[in-house]
Amino acid sequence: MKQFTLKEKNEVLENPFIHIHRKLDILLNIGKLLMECGADTNRIIEEMLKAATFMGIPHDYLNIHISYTTIMVNLLHKERSITVFRKTPVHVPNMAMINAVSKLTWRAFERHYSLTTYEQLISKLDCTIPVYPDWIKGIACALGSAGLAFLYSGDIIAFIVTVICSLIGYFGRTLSVRFGCNEYVGIAIGGFAAMVSAYGFYSHIEQDSLVYVLVCCTLFMIPGVPLINSVIDTINNHILSGITRAIRTILIVGSMTLGMAMALYFSPMPAFSFVDIKPHVLTIEQIIGAFTAAASFAVLFNAPVRLLVSIGIGGVLCVFIRNLLTVEFGFSIPGATFVGAAVMSVIYVKVSTWLRTSSTIIIVPSAIALMPGILYYRFLFDMLHINALSESGLLHMVQNSVTGVLTIVSIAIGVAIPNVLAQKYLKARKERRIQQYLATRHINDGQ
Repeated sequence: MKQFTLKEKNEVLENPFIHIHRKLDILLNIGKLLMECGADTNRIIEEMLKAATFMGIPHDYLNIHISYTTIMVNLLHKERSITVFRKTPVHVPNMAMINAVSKLTWRAFERHYSLTTYEQLISKLDCTIPVYPDWIKGIACALGSAGLAFLYSGDIIAFIVTVICSLIGYFGRTLSVRFGCNEYVGIAIGGFAAMVSAYGFYSHIEQDSLVYVLVCCTLFMIPGVPLINSVIDTINNHILSGITRAIRTILIVGSMTLGMAMALYFSPMPAFSFVDIKPHVLTIEQIIGAFTAAASFAVLFNAPVRLLVSIGIGGVLCVFIRNLLTVEFGFSIPGATFVGAAVMSVIYVKVSTWLRTSSTIIIVPSAIALMPGILYYRFLFDMLHINALSESGLLHMVQNSVTGVLTIVSIAIGVAIPNVLAQKYLKARKERRIQQYLATRHINDGQ
C-alpha cells in the first residue's frame, strides 16, 4: 500500500474531492452500522456529518437521505454531483456499536488519523465489537421479563416461572429463525411456546400470582428501541423513517400476539389482559424488578458490561419517579411516565460524561424499564378476540390503545428532553471540540 507523506495525508483530509468515492463509502458504512444497530435518524445524520468534517467535506456539499432500509448520500458542488446509497437489511439493537462509532470518529480527530487508517478501523468494527452469546441473551431476556412480573406485583414464584417460560419462548424463536423461518413467523412461534408453557403452569398450579406470568412471559419480544425511535424520528420530522419503524414494531407485536392467541385458542380464556399493572403502593419489589428489567434488557441490546449497573439504576430512577407520581400525587400513567423519563434522561446526560460514553447508550435502555409496548400487545390481543368482548371489554381495549400511544410519546419526548432543552448548547460545544482538534492538525508538520 502506498505510503503518503504528511503533506499528502493532510491534503487528502482537507480537499473534499480527493478520494471522494472512498470518503462517501466511509459515510455509507457509518450510516449503515448505526441504522442496523438501532440509532435514531438524527444521531445517524450527526455522526455522518461529524465524519464528513473530519474528511474535509463541507456540510453544504452533502445531502443525506435516510429511510429504514436505505442510506443515500449525494455530494453536490457547482456542476459536479455524485450519488451513492447502501441497503440496511438487518436491524438488531447494538448499543456497543453505536458507542464505538462515535468514539472512533472523535479518536480520529484527536489522533489525526489518515484516511486509510480511519477507513480500515470503520470497516473492522463489525468484527471487533464483542456481542453476547445467544445463551446469555436468553437468560437476560428471561430475567428481564421476570423482573417485570416482579415490578407488576408478582411474587417469587411468578418470577421463577416467568424465567422458565421466557427461556422457552426465546429459544423457540431463536431455533425457528436458525431453521430458516421468516422473522415474524419465528416471533409467533416464540410467543406460542412461551404462552403454552405459561398456561400450563397457570392451569396446574393454584397460585393467583401466576397470572403475571401470562402477562410478562413474552415481553422480551416487544421491540422497545424501534418503538421509541419511531416517535423520536417522527417528532424530528424524519417522517418516512419514523413510520417505517412504527409499522415494523406493529408487525413484531402483532406476530407475538398472534402466537399467544393461538396458544390459548383451545383453552378457557384467562382474563390476563385485564390484570391491573398500574402501581397502587410503593414497594421494594418494584425497585428490584425495575433494576432487573433495565439491566437485563440492556444485555439484549448489547450494552457494554461496564454500563449494566448504571443502566439498571437508571431504570429504577425513572420507574420509581413514575410510580411515586402515580401513587402519591394521582398523576396519569402517561404524565408520570413523561416526568420519570425526562428526569432520568437529564441526570444521565451528565452521568454519561463521567462514564465516558454516549448518553443514548445508557438513557434508552434505562427507559425500556417503563415497558412502552405492553399496552400495545394487550390492545392487539383484545382485537383478536373482539367478538367475545363485552361493552366493558371494548372500553378497556380502547383505553389500552390510547394510554399506550400517549405513554410511548411521553417516553420518547422525555428521552429527547436534554437535546430539546440544550440543543444549541450541545451543538456549540461539539463544534468547539471539533475546531480545537482541527486547529492542531498541522502542529507537528515541521517536525
